[in-house]
Amino acid sequence: MPILRCIRHGQSASNAGLVTEYPDTIPLTELGHRQAECAAAVFATPPALVLFSAFDRAAQTAAPLCHRFAAVPVAVWPIQEFTYLAPFRYAGTRREERVPAVVDYWRRLDPDFRDGEGAETFREFWDRVEEFWARSRALRGLVAVVSHGQFLRGVMLRLLGGPMDVDEAMVRFKSFRLAIMLQNVAMFTLHLSARGDRLGPVEIGHVPPDWRTT
Repeated sequence: MPILRCIRHGQSASNAGLVTEYPDTIPLTELGHRQAECAAAVFATPPALVLFSAFDRAAQTAAPLCHRFAAVPVAVWPIQEFTYLAPFRYAGTRREERVPAVVDYWRRLDPDFRDGEGAETFREFWDRVEEFWARSRALRGLVAVVSHGQFLRGVMLRLLGGPMDVDEAMVRFKSFRLAIMLQNVAMFTLHLSARGDRLGPVEIGHVPPDWRTT
C-alpha cells in the first residue's frame, strides 16, 4: 500500500510579495530554505522515493530531504503548479498585481479557456491530477511528494469528491482552493488502498510559529 506524504513547497519569492518572472523559475526565499530543512527533519526513516515537480521552488524544497537520504531514488513528475495566467503577460509583477486577472479567470468557470501562450487550461490541470492518482497506485511504501498549493488541493478534492467531470471539478475547485489552508511546507498523508483511500490531517507543527507563511 503506498503512503504518500505530500508537502507544499517552502516560501517562494512570489509568496513573499516580491517581483517574479516566470512561474517555473520562482525560487525559495531564505526563510523558504529554512522551512525546507524543517520538512526534511520530519522523516525519521528514509522514504522509498522522493517525487517533486520541475519548478525550481519544489526542487529546492526537496533538496534537504534528498541530501539527508542520498541513497533514496528521486523522480520528477508533472505535479507542477496550475499556471492559468499566461506567464509572458505577468513577468516582472508581484502577486498582488495579478489579483484582478485571477478573479477574472475564476469568474469565467470555463475549463477550456486558455489565457495565452504558456498558460494551462483547467481541463489540462485536472488531467494531471487524474494522472497523478493513476500513477500513484503503482507506488510502494512511503513516498515523499513535494508539490504546490493548488495542485495538492486538486489531489485532496479528487480524493474527497471521487471521480467527476471537468465542469463539476472546476466549480468545486473554485471554492475548495480558498477554503483549504495549506501553509508553506504544510504536509498531509494519503493512504491509498483497494479497501479505500484515506486523507490525513494537514500538519504544520514541524515549523516554528514565527517561520510559518502562506
